Amino acid sequence: MAGLENSMDLAESAKKIEKPVVDNAERERQSKFLKQLRARKPAKVEAAKPQKAKARSKKGKKMTRAKEGETYYCEVCGCEVMCTTSSKSPIVCCDEVMCVLL
Repeated sequence: MAGLENSMDLAESAKKIEKPVVDNAERERQSKFLKQLRARKPAKVEAAKPQKAKARSKKGKKMTRAKEGETYYCEVCGCEVMCTTSSKSPIVCCDEVMCVLL
């Protein structure tokens, strides 16, 4: 039971440590400071409004369906895609329909 004896010795030595003496002037200063902190009202901060990223615009029109051989451009991120097969639905990037490059 070396562990128990060791912890008992540590507990006894902890009791012998003297607490630092704080004078009354310091206690008053600390209490005034705490009262000032508690009396403060938090400043209201408005949340920033999210803004869409502005990419350079290329000439083109919103597509209605993908056609083979055409190149499409995303106005949000600037991604370019070349269509290899035709489809009845448009190509979507960044939750928006891509534009046809002219």
